[in-house]
Formats: sequence, structure tokens, C-alpha cells
Amino acid sequence: MTQEVIDGPAWGWLAGCAFMLLVQAALMVLVAPLFTGVTAWVSAVLEGQSGLPVMGRWLDIQHQFRRPGLRSEGEGLNALFGFSAFVLGVLCCALVPVFTLTIAGFPAPGLLLVCGLLVGASVLLSLPQALQGHFSASQACIALLGDGLLLPVLVPILLLAGTHDLAAFLAGLHALSPLTDGAPYVLAGVALFVVVALGPDGRETAGAMAPLAGPDRGLWLLAADCVRLCWVTLAADMAWAASLSMPGGMPAGQWVFQCLVGAVLWVCKLGVAALLLAGARLLVLPATRRVRIRLGAVFLLGLLAWQVTWAHAPRQAQSMNDTQLTDPSPATDTTGPTS
Repeated sequence: MTQEVIDGPAWGWLAGCAFMLLVQAALMVLVAPLFTGVTAWVSAVLEGQSGLPVMGRWLDIQHQFRRPGLRSEGEGLNALFGFSAFVLGVLCCALVPVFTLTIAGFPAPGLLLVCGLLVGASVLLSLPQALQGHFSASQACIALLGDGLLLPVLVPILLLAGTHDLAAFLAGLHALSPLTDGAPYVLAGVALFVVVALGPDGRETAGAMAPLAGPDRGLWLLAADCVRLCWVTLAADMAWAASLSMPGGMPAGQWVFQCLVGAVLWVCKLGVAALLLAGARLLVLPATRRVRIRLGAVFLLGLLAWQVTWAHAPRQAQSMNDTQLTDPSPATDTTGPTS
């Protein structure tokens, strides 16, 4: 009997990766409000306050879904913005690697597409407040301007990924040390983290939810939490890709075990990110100044990471040439037998 040869990855690995993406998306949607609650609790502790529940964000979302929706005339568009942002947020939850990468040949998006979806979701989250027509809409317009300029500012970071998809790009970073060859990508991860750290604070978030009530308000809150968690996870993946599992070259049981280890490491990274975000919330800055610092920091860190990467490229090429010179391939004897 002849064994059938399948072109590309095995169907078992394809089904396993698809199942892991569904589990990952559901896990991130459940963890996103908890991460926001932990960040708010740590920020309250640093400010000397107490009594703020860690599950407060989840309780608020559940309370909003139980309330009746109060839509006045012309406010159906605000609900559509919140629902569209939630759809993009859930899609990004499935696209951003959390505890494992996908196998070669599995459809994977590029870093530009993921960042574009996250920026688009952030813009949709700011539109309800921007369309109010009141004085508070100025803060939303400032946030829209910052989000609109964010994607062009991220160009140096996007150039680091080249034309590879996100899974292949992170697989190339898997073996790099964060202290040596992977240092430029740590800077890129810090730049992505600045997007979240200097984003809209709680007061601006409360203003953006002003036109929404009931389930529309709860869906807006859940969408904002998912987008924030995706930014944090993407930054952690750029800074330390070694925590992600590599499928394909191992038994399925070992891969599942590495996925569990990756999930534990992801929770640890979220704890560090919550502490850093809580410290950033202590900086009281006007909205316009925070947008300028946000864009400037992301641009400078991304440009620095890009320059350091190009500085390492000639050294890597020279080392490859030196290796070829010191270890040449054996020459083929073309001379015939002597008479």
C-alpha cells in the first residue's frame, strides 16, 4: 500500500490550530474585563485608596447588560459603532498570538493588518462621543486625531516584520535573546505598550460612554477591554516571543503542555503590564499633551528599533561570509587519472 502524501501541514495540526484560535479568542474576551479591573485595583492601591473590587469591571458590564436599552432618535448609529468595535476586538483576540503560534501554511495575518484592525477599533470606540456635538466631544476629537496618526507612526515597527505574516515573524524571534539580538524587538514591544499606557484614561472613557446605555454601554466596555488587552499581548509577543509554543515539530501532547505553560507565562506578563499601566495612570496630563507624548514616544522607539536592526544586519552578513571562508565546501577533484 502506498501512503498518501498531503501537500502542506497535516489535517490534524490544522484542526488543532483552529481549535486553539477559538479557545484563545474566548479566553481573551473573558480575561479582558478582569485585566482592566486588576489594573484599576492596582492603581487605586498606589493612590492610597481601598475597597475597589477586582471584578468591578465584570460586574459593571453584567449590570449594563441587565439594564434596558434607552435609545433616543438618532442614537442607533452609536450602538452600531460599539458593535463594530466589538467585532473587530474579538477578531483581533483570535489573530494576536497568546500562548502558541500556528504551523507553517496556516493562514496568518501580517503585523500591519493586526495593527490596522486595532487602530480601527479604537477609532470606532471614540466616535460615539465625537458625534455628540457637546463640549466633551473635543476630547474625543483629540483621541480620534491621535488614533488616526498612530498607524503612520507605527511604520518603523511594521518595517521590522517585513512581508512575513505575524506567526512567521514571531517564529523568527523565538530563538533570539532579549538582551542581545532580540533587543530591537524589545524596543518595538515597548513602543506598542506606549499605545496602551498613554491611551485615554477613565474620565475620557466615561465621557465616550455618555451617549450609550444598557446593553450598548456594556458592549462598548467589553470592546474597549478587548482592544486594550490585544495591544498589551501584541507588545509582550514582540518583546518576548520565546514564551510562545511552536507547533508542528513535536507530538500533540507535548504541544498542548507547552500551550499550558505559555498560558501561565501570559498571565505573568499581564500582571507586569497591569502594574506598569497602573503607574502610568498616576501621571495627570492633559489629553493633547498625552497624545503628543504617545505619538512621539512610539515614533522614537520604533525608529530606534529599526536603526538597531539595520545596524545588526551587516554584522550578520559579515559573520556568514566569514563562516563560508573558514569552512569552505570540499572541492571536487576534476583531474583525471594519471597515466
